[in-house]
Amino acid sequence: MKKFKLVVAILVVSLFTKVNAQVRIGGSVDISINFPSPKVIIVKEEPRPVYKHKEPKKCKVYKPKKHHCEPYPEVLGVITNQNGRYDRVDLAILDVTIENIGNGLESVTYFTNTNETLEIIIRTNNPNDYNYHYSTNPHCAANVIVSVALNGYEMPLRDGSISLQPGRQLHSVVNLHSFYEGNFNGTVNF
Repeated sequence: MKKFKLVVAILVVSLFTKVNAQVRIGGSVDISINFPSPKVIIVKEEPRPVYKHKEPKKCKVYKPKKHHCEPYPEVLGVITNQNGRYDRVDLAILDVTIENIGNGLESVTYFTNTNETLEIIIRTNNPNDYNYHYSTNPHCAANVIVSVALNGYEMPLRDGSISLQPGRQLHSVVNLHSFYEGNFNGTVNF
């Protein structure tokens, strides 16, 4: 029983006394590699702007007045520009030229009452066909529209067609759908 009291007394004393223990390990490790330290130059860099794809440069379009005071001497036809920047604009065609520009290409240029030019570059692959279609396929065997320019600025097309029909006069039907300038539809006799 004395041993039991001794064990209980040691247990009680150990529960109510605070003991601090600390272990110290001495020594150090030193590794030396005799390379010269590099010179650090800090250059303050401005963050680079994120590049956004820009629309092609838009050419200036002159919106004609709704009622013209002076009649046009000879209007060959009308090409309507719809769904563009000015909703609907009727472009009266005063003159048309067709010229060979080489390499099998021809230029059809329409001159309007608003001093604008609509130039269509075409390639004739089949002379028996009077229709020309816009195609992104360079190996197309049909007659193709190569490019279209409005006031000297190239106008990217979604799709389009032009028909040059012979007769007493040359009859042209224009149907062009551009990405940024809207649709051009109309007929011109010259």
